[in-house]
Amino acid sequence: MGAGLLAIGVIILLLAIKLKPSVPVHPGAQAPRLVEVMSLTQASAQPQITGYGRAVPKLVWQALAEVSGEVVYRLPTLEKGRFLKAGTELLRVDPLEYELALAQAQADLSSAKTQLARLEQQTANTELTLEIETSRLGLAKQELERQKKLRKQGLTSQSTLDTQKQSYLSQTKVVQELENQLTLLPDDIEVAKATIRVSEARVKDAERTLAKTKVVLPFDARIAEVNIEQGQVVNLQQVMVEAHGLEITEVEAQVAIHDLAKLMRGQRSQAMTGELPDVSKLALFAQVTLQSGDVSVSWPAKVTRFSDTVNPNQATVGVILEVSQSQNPDNPPLVKGMFLEATLKGKAREAFMVPERALRGSSLYTMTEDNELRIIPVTVLYRSGNLVAIAGALESGMAVVLNDLIPAVDGMPLKVVEAN
Repeated sequence: MGAGLLAIGVIILLLAIKLKPSVPVHPGAQAPRLVEVMSLTQASAQPQITGYGRAVPKLVWQALAEVSGEVVYRLPTLEKGRFLKAGTELLRVDPLEYELALAQAQADLSSAKTQLARLEQQTANTELTLEIETSRLGLAKQELERQKKLRKQGLTSQSTLDTQKQSYLSQTKVVQELENQLTLLPDDIEVAKATIRVSEARVKDAERTLAKTKVVLPFDARIAEVNIEQGQVVNLQQVMVEAHGLEITEVEAQVAIHDLAKLMRGQRSQAMTGELPDVSKLALFAQVTLQSGDVSVSWPAKVTRFSDTVNPNQATVGVILEVSQSQNPDNPPLVKGMFLEATLKGKAREAFMVPERALRGSSLYTMTEDNELRIIPVTVLYRSGNLVAIAGALESGMAVVLNDLIPAVDGMPLKVVEAN
């Protein structure tokens, strides 16, 4: 009987729990969440993206051996890492062989000039001799005509007439030979002039070759590599020294393709449509920054061109920047291989701007006039520092919630604790 009463009691308890009416839930009765808000406004800002790359010198000079021989001089301070001025003589190859070649070329040139002078003088002499012999030929002809008249008159012998004819013919031959010489001499003179030109070219070549025995630094540079010692025999085309120019440094910054596309919006030439645009027509601004521990150094940079290839593994494209050392004399020099952060800014545009911390993925938390939460989907246009340009169903003056809400339910009550 006791067990039956216990069973009846359990059944009554279960029915009472099941039939008990539930307590109504009123969302409006929930405690408001404390939030920090700001007023949404439009502002002009520059799109900004970040990339990374390594510094390389724009100007790399290699001293290739253009002559062979023993190195008889090596600059004592020719060492890797040294800064040297333009015009510094770095190396000198034994010049004796090339000095002899120059002397021989100069001797050949002098001989050719002497030959030309001889031919010109011979021409002048031959012209004068021809003039004299032509006059004598005229006299011989006159005498021959006189002897012919005398013979007709019987006043002279036939042998005298024949002798005069022989004299006239001999003189005619002399004049003909002189004329033939004058005809050939101009060709000989042209050959002599050509020989002089060849000799002059050989002298210049010998002088140039002799000058190559001295290796002189063409610009202010940092020595990057030295592969030669004094007393060593150098071979043609051997790389003896490598130096890097100090004035201009290049950085190929790798940036994401989608970031670059956002940066290009609003420019005169659109990127990502066919070939990359001409950088000279774009309003792009850049700087590179070295971050190492507590050290942070920045240099203004110039966007010069885009790389011709895209990195398929990282989906990035190279933007090549130039940094001028002369414009930043107080900054340390950029060294080859230095890893740098590159910041690129585009043309300023009007947009709704919010702090990065106000963005919740692709959503924005706003507060209505009734102090309720409204979640609005937005599209990120671009970033500029810690600000984000967004687009969507937005209006100026909207109250944007800055702090995070967990959980965030559309329509939940809010309360402002601070307004910026």
